[in-house]
Amino acid sequence: MSPVSPTPKKNPVPSQAAPAPASRPQATASATAPRQGGGFGFLILLVIALLILAGLLYFFGVVPRIAASASLDREQKISSQRIVIYALARLAAPKVELPLPGTVEAFQQASIFARTNGYVKRWLVDIGDLIHEGDVLAELDTPEVDQQLSQAKATAEQAKAAVEIAQTAADRWNVMVKAHAVSQEEADEKNATLNEAKATLDADQANVGQLTALENFKRIRAPFTGTITYRNIEVGNLVSAGTGSAATGTTEIYRIAQTDPLRVYVDVPEANTRSIQPGVEADLHVPAYPDRVFHGEVVRSAGALDTTSRTLKTEIRVPNPDAALLPGAFAEVRLELVDSAPAILIPANTLIVNSEGTQVALIEDVGGQDKIHFLPVKVGRDFGTEVEILQDVKDGDRLVTNPPLDLNEGAVVT
Repeated sequence: MSPVSPTPKKNPVPSQAAPAPASRPQATASATAPRQGGGFGFLILLVIALLILAGLLYFFGVVPRIAASASLDREQKISSQRIVIYALARLAAPKVELPLPGTVEAFQQASIFARTNGYVKRWLVDIGDLIHEGDVLAELDTPEVDQQLSQAKATAEQAKAAVEIAQTAADRWNVMVKAHAVSQEEADEKNATLNEAKATLDADQANVGQLTALENFKRIRAPFTGTITYRNIEVGNLVSAGTGSAATGTTEIYRIAQTDPLRVYVDVPEANTRSIQPGVEADLHVPAYPDRVFHGEVVRSAGALDTTSRTLKTEIRVPNPDAALLPGAFAEVRLELVDSAPAILIPANTLIVNSEGTQVALIEDVGGQDKIHFLPVKVGRDFGTEVEILQDVKDGDRLVTNPPLDLNEGAVVT
């Protein structure tokens, strides 16, 4: 077989291919226009996406790193400062309660002694009895005084008779001297005898009055209304007039106490004396009545401090209508004091006591920083956990508690 020779390619007919170049440019222009518009939009989207990505990277990457760096700076700054604990100074309450020990005493108390010599005939009251002013407590038998009184009365009658005789003689002599029957000297003597008789009568009558008073003292009477708290007589006892002493042998017969109202005396410290005045309220607590409060008020004070204890003796009057309180009892007295200028109180553990005196470490705000300033103070009353400061410290001041020894003036603290 003979090889087939390839068919030669025919050249395109020039007449048919001539119009083609005129139509191709239109097709290319129409295809290129949409490709350019899509590329520009894609570029805008890409820019937006990049901005969003940059924003996310900033907020989630850069911002936390900046915050962490600032926090680290703050921590480093704080770590370089002293850390202290402080407490606030506060203003004390204007009305404070001051507890003080006190002793209950009778409003009036009297020891009764005999004012005449004699024997106890009878006694009418005993301890615990309520008696009124003028009541007879006991009667004495006074035979000696009775006889002395009878003798004094007889002597007075004799003096009275002597005065009558002298008066008659003086009158007669005065008449005769006018008639020149007797001399003036004799009349003067009679008048002098009359005056002497009158003086003797006056003396005898005074003696009768004295013995009558002693006679009346045979009935021992109550000087005021109260309660018998002591009795020391029995029927037949010999009692002597006097005020009670070992030399005379006289003894106390009765003791009377007025128990309504009662007096309670307390010793107020010098720091509280400016608040003591009549009318200040006081509450009493006694061991016998643990659940009861007795109310009273201040009536007076001594007006001067005791030089030994530097306290002011103050009297409180307490009503006792039911006789629940007994004289001699111990009482805890709580005074309700109103202070017109309340003091400043600070915790006791803020005080610094050293060779420079008593100080506190005050925290002051200086240019936005807390710095230490050591402030000298004057301490008043001590309440245990708190103390009173009398100067310089103000309400709300920040004071370092348990300040360390190496804390320096002007140190920056947290």
